[in-house]
Amino acid sequence: MKLIARKSLLAIAAASALASTASAQTAPSVALYGRLDLAVESANDGALTKTMLQNYASRFGIKGDRSFGGDLSGVFQIETAFSPEDGKAQNVATNTGYLANRNSFVGLKSNSFGTFLAGNHDTPLKSLDGGGLASMLWAEGDAMEVIIHGKGTRSASSTYFDNVHTRQTNNLVYISPKFADIVVKASYSPDEAQTTTTNQPLYSVSGEWNNGAYNLGLAYQKKDVSDKSFGMSATKVTMGAKMGAFSAGLAFSTLDNNAPVAVNSQKTNNSLVVLGYTMGATVFKFNYGMSGESASNKQDDLTMTSVEVDYILDKQTTLYTNYAQIMNSAKAKGTFSGADNFPATTTAGNDPTALSFGIRYNF
Repeated sequence: MKLIARKSLLAIAAASALASTASAQTAPSVALYGRLDLAVESANDGALTKTMLQNYASRFGIKGDRSFGGDLSGVFQIETAFSPEDGKAQNVATNTGYLANRNSFVGLKSNSFGTFLAGNHDTPLKSLDGGGLASMLWAEGDAMEVIIHGKGTRSASSTYFDNVHTRQTNNLVYISPKFADIVVKASYSPDEAQTTTTNQPLYSVSGEWNNGAYNLGLAYQKKDVSDKSFGMSATKVTMGAKMGAFSAGLAFSTLDNNAPVAVNSQKTNNSLVVLGYTMGATVFKFNYGMSGESASNKQDDLTMTSVEVDYILDKQTTLYTNYAQIMNSAKAKGTFSGADNFPATTTAGNDPTALSFGIRYNF
C-alpha cells in the first residue's frame, strides 16, 4: 500500500510539473483578419471623367503571439494588400500579387519594457493620426497623405521633393509601454543599398499622449535621398478630441528637402482639420487641408476638401459615400491617393474630383 501511495504522489507531482510548464509556455494564439473595401467611383482628373470600380487598401493578414511566461511574449504579423476586383496586388498591372507588402514583422513584447519589432512596418511619423481622429475619411476622401505627408506637392516637384508617407522595409521598431497616457515610438531603417557615395538610413520618432477623450502627438522623421542632392525631413503635430457625438482632429506638418544647393531648396507648411458627428447608425465626416508653396512663387500650393456619410449596418459592415475635390494652383498637380489607380493629374492647375459609393467589410 505504501508503494502504491508513493507512486500516486510521484504521478501527481509529475502532472503538476507538466501543468506548470504548459502554463509558462502557452500555445500560440493565431488570428486571421482583414478588410475588403470597394466602391464605384466617378473619377475626374480635371479633364476626363471615368467610372471605375475602385479598391481602397483591401488587405488580408495573419497575426499571433506566444507567451514565454512572466512578462515576455513573442509576436508576429504577416499582412498583404490585394485587389479583389481584378486579382492584382494594389491595382498595379505589373504585379500579380506578393506576400507581406503591408505591416509584417516578428518581435518581442513586454508590458514592462515595451515592444521590439523587425520587418516591414509604418514609421512612427506615418502612424501618428490623432488616435484616428485626424484621418477619419475613407476612399479618396482622406487628406492626410495628400496634404500632411506631401503627396500633393510631390506630384509637381518630384525631382527635388518627396513625400514622407513611409511604410519602411528593413525596419527596426520600438514601442514603449504606456506611461501616464504617453507612448513613445522610434524606428531605424539602415540603408541596405548603401554605396561608396550614398547612404540613406531613415530615422523616425514620435510621442503621443492619449487619455481616451483627448490626444496630442508630435513626430519627426529624416531620410537622405538621391545621392545627397536633397534629403527629406518632416515634423508633424496631431491633435484629437471626442465630445459626445462630436469628434475633431487637427494635423500640421513641415516638410523640408534640405537641399544643399539653395536653388533646389523646397519647404512646405501644411495643415488639416477633420470633423465628425455620429447620429445613430449614421456618421457624418468632413476634412479640409491646405498645403503651402514649396518655394517663393513656386505656385504649387493646393487645398483639398472632402465630405462623407457612413451608414453602419453592423460592427463589421459599413456603406458609405463621399465626395472629394483638390484645388491646384497654377503649377500644382495634386491628385488623390486613396485608390491605387486614380488617373494622374497631368496638366498643372487642373482640379481633380471623385465621387464614391462603397462598402467596407472588416473581418
